[in-house]
Order: sequence, then C-alpha cells, then structure tokens
Amino acid sequence: MKLLYLIFNFKTTKETKETQKNKKTFVFLLCLCGSIQRDMKKFLLTASLFCFLFTTIHSQKPFYHKNKTISWVGETEFTYYLENYDRLNFSPPRSEQEETRTIKLDPYATCEFGNEKYFTNFIINEALEGRRKVFSLDGDFMTQQEVELEFGTVSIDTTTILDPVTKEESLIITQTDPKYQVQAFKVRQWWFYDKEKESLGSLVRAIAPIIETEKSDGTQIRKTLFWIEMEQDYNKDYDFNDPFVIWAKETVTSLSFKDIKKKKGRTKKTLKNLTYKNPKKGKIKVLENDSWYPYCADPINKEEVSERLEGSVDTVITFDPVTYKEEILVAKKKKVDYKDFDLHRVLQHWYFDKSTNTLASKVITIGPMENVYDDKGELKFRRALYYIPSAQ
Repeated sequence: MKLLYLIFNFKTTKETKETQKNKKTFVFLLCLCGSIQRDMKKFLLTASLFCFLFTTIHSQKPFYHKNKTISWVGETEFTYYLENYDRLNFSPPRSEQEETRTIKLDPYATCEFGNEKYFTNFIINEALEGRRKVFSLDGDFMTQQEVELEFGTVSIDTTTILDPVTKEESLIITQTDPKYQVQAFKVRQWWFYDKEKESLGSLVRAIAPIIETEKSDGTQIRKTLFWIEMEQDYNKDYDFNDPFVIWAKETVTSLSFKDIKKKKGRTKKTLKNLTYKNPKKGKIKVLENDSWYPYCADPINKEEVSERLEGSVDTVITFDPVTYKEEILVAKKKKVDYKDFDLHRVLQHWYFDKSTNTLASKVITIGPMENVYDDKGELKFRRALYYIPSAQ
C-alpha cells in the first residue's frame, strides 16, 4: 500500500493530465490484481479443504455404499474355533461347528508366538500391548490399562498330591495364563450378495476372544472379553498361496441367518433366491452333497435339485463312534420348502495376512440343511441338500 501511495503522489515537472490519468489506471489495476490474488488463494484453500473432507467422508463409507452390484449385506456375530478345534470326523462337535482344518501354517513365520496357537497368541499380545483398537462389548473405546484389567493376570495355584507307592505328599505349583484359556473367537462379519456373480461372500469386521475354563466341580465357564478391530479389505482377493498369508484355516459350520442384522437389501428374498429358487430353476451352479467336502462333488442339474427337495424314505447306514458298529436306519425325509431351511452348512476359509495383520474370511460353499427323521418321526440328524459354490 505504501508503494502505491508513492507511485500515485510522485510527480515530475513535465507530468501531463494524461500521465496522471494513466497513473490512476495503473494503481487501480494493481489493486484489482491484488484483490483477485487474495480471492484466488481463498478459493484454492476452500477447494482443497472441500476435497479433503470429501475424500475423508467417502473413505469412511462402507464398501457397499452406491455399489450397485452388491444387492444385500447383513451382519452376524458367530462363534468359531479357529485354532483349538482340529478334530477327526467321529469326535462330537462343539455347538454348531463341525470341523476346523489347518490349510497352511508357515513354521518359520509363526515360530515367534508358537505354531500351535499362533494367531490367538499374536492377536492377544497386540491388544495387550496397545497396538490394536479395542472396544468393550458395549462399543466403548478401551485403554491399554482397561484391556489388561479385563483380560486378567496369571494365577498361581498349589496342589498337594499323594504318591501311591511311597505314600509321600508333594506340592505342585501351577501357573494359569489367561492367554492360553482363549479357545474361540466371536467373529463379527458382513455377509454380502454380489448379484453380478450370483455369489455369497463374507468380510471380517471385528473379533472378540472367548475364554473357556473349567471349575473344580466340572462346570464350564465361558467369557467374551472385548472387541478387537479387524477390518478386512473388500477389494483384496485372499488366497493361501499368497506369501503374506502365513496362517490359513478351514471351518465347516452350521449357521442360522434368521437373526441377521440387515445393512442393505432384503435378507429373506436374497437367501431364498440363492439357496432355493435359483437352484430349482437351474440359474446357478449346484453341487451334490454325497461328499463330506464339496471339492470332489459333482455338479447336479435342476431336475436333480427338485428330486432332493421332494419327500422320500431312505435307508441310511450310520456309524456309532462308541461301539464302532454300523447301524441301518430307515429315515423319512419330508418334502422341503424354503421355510424349512433353519440352518445352512457353510464352508469358509480364514487367512491371516502378515502384511496388514488382518484376519480375512472367504465363503467357499453354502448348503441348505434338511432334517432327517426316523420312522417314529424323531429327528435323527441333519445334512446338506446340496452345495452352492461361491465366487468370492
């Protein structure tokens, strides 16, 4: 401004009226340029702020927001035994989970926390050391001190035993670390239907460690601790051949989607089309149920699907896991409608990605389950009618 004042008031001896007019015009243009420059800075600053806010808000939107290929999304919280439940087929199942198998376990990458329960030990240590976002079961953020308090400390017990030969008593000191009492995880997942692929998928959102222990009287105690944030990337295709996937499991679980929390679309219509209508019409690929695992199952056509939905009387050979004897059972199968699908047998793969320290799930197949009754009308067992492969 001082420079403009000097320019305007500076006069020469030969200055004319035209010169004075040109000076005024020049000063006016300088002021105008300065004003435009200030307005441009404000505009650029405002535009940058707007772009930042738009990017931030858009990045916080869920993957299905304005995604027309995803017609349905639902949220569940099912319990899975991801590490403490490798078993033979004849062992009795826990709850609705039928089996867990190890697909991949890198002995070199998992040796830090032990191979047997690598994932459990790693995640628990991450939470206890404050490297994970942890929330209470009510959804409140928990500090590291609150996590440690909720998790508990190592307990020391003393037990006196009597030697049957020498008749001498000895004192045994045992330490119980809560870390090793984590037997299962409650997993919050988003299930979604891709209408272009005509396929069901799943995404991990959070996990909650579950402590299971036994009292001296034999009663079981189960406690769900807290939620650990674990958001799976929808755009990443996980596979056990990925070098960053150092731990992979497979679970076979009977799940009920009746109490699912809807996020988008219509739950009943989506599941009915996927597991009942589309197989009957031959719109999607369907596999037979004669194999325990669907990898070796042959495809079946819509006529064969309709036959499986009809009522029949079958002779089934069962195996008694106690007496090891075969039993012939006359089983009656009622005509099946969609409303009879209380449970679905879901085969899933689970991956731990070391590059992002993230647990990911993938649906391999889903099969609606039918109830099989004996000649007295009592429920004998359940089995999958057929399997529908996923393209996730």
